[in-house]
Amino acid sequence: LTWVPVAIFFVDHGYSYAVVSGRSMQPTFNPDSSMMKKDIVLLDKWSTTDHKFERGQIVTLTSPTDPKLLIIKRILALPGDTVKPLRKDEAVPIPAGHAWVEGDEAFHSRDSNAFGTVPIGLINAKVTYVLWPPSRFGPVE
Repeated sequence: LTWVPVAIFFVDHGYSYAVVSGRSMQPTFNPDSSMMKKDIVLLDKWSTTDHKFERGQIVTLTSPTDPKLLIIKRILALPGDTVKPLRKDEAVPIPAGHAWVEGDEAFHSRDSNAFGTVPIGLINAKVTYVLWPPSRFGPVE
């Protein structure tokens, strides 16, 4: 049982997995529109400790509207960028320490278009691989 603290640390701060629910990241995740199959992805928590992200990365973050909810989104903009939201006419500047995140399926996603920029501190993992189903196993792009 001496390995238990190491295992807990590894899952909390290293790598773990998540089951992707919903349609907001289609076709990247859960491309089957019947939603009978759900993707399982590998989460790299360690690489988020430096808070260095790139546009296009898919991340998990604590929902800014419901702290009990973990959501998966793609980073579209970082501090210093300007974004034009889908349902507004004016551009939104991204302030320091924030990011703009969106789902790949715009009309089925609750994302920055609904809640605005998100603090980078809410991002807790980078999604690196699809683990399941085996036919889709591989790195996330």
